[in-house]
Amino acid sequence: MRISRYCGKERLPGSARFWQRLARRAGFKGTLALYGYGVGGRPGGAQRKAERTGVQHGMVLADYEPGLIRVWVPCTCQAADFDADQLRDDREDPLSSFAHELGHHVQERRHGSYFNEAVAERYARLLLREFGVR
Repeated sequence: MRISRYCGKERLPGSARFWQRLARRAGFKGTLALYGYGVGGRPGGAQRKAERTGVQHGMVLADYEPGLIRVWVPCTCQAADFDADQLRDDREDPLSSFAHELGHHVQERRHGSYFNEAVAERYARLLLREFGVR
């Protein structure tokens, strides 16, 4: 797995080595693209709404397409205003989102389709439990 960083300040929860172990376990050999986010959230409409309201509920922190997983992580250079514990409790933290996208990767590899959210979430929970995260 190759890691591309688009902001020099973001840090992976745990460590890059831990994320690589998760990816290896799921058989993902593609690229992990990391983006930082702050108060505005991830790019797009959700970012503009978050800038207006200051609320970041239900924000997607990862996105999968074959060979590429994009992850948005809290970035200190953007003055991130977030509660890391709340994100973790809501399963909206970057690590849980990454594991969920690995579930989509496994679906795509096995079945040629990766759109089943329930299967991806179940795989993510099993993967994180296997590695002792929750």
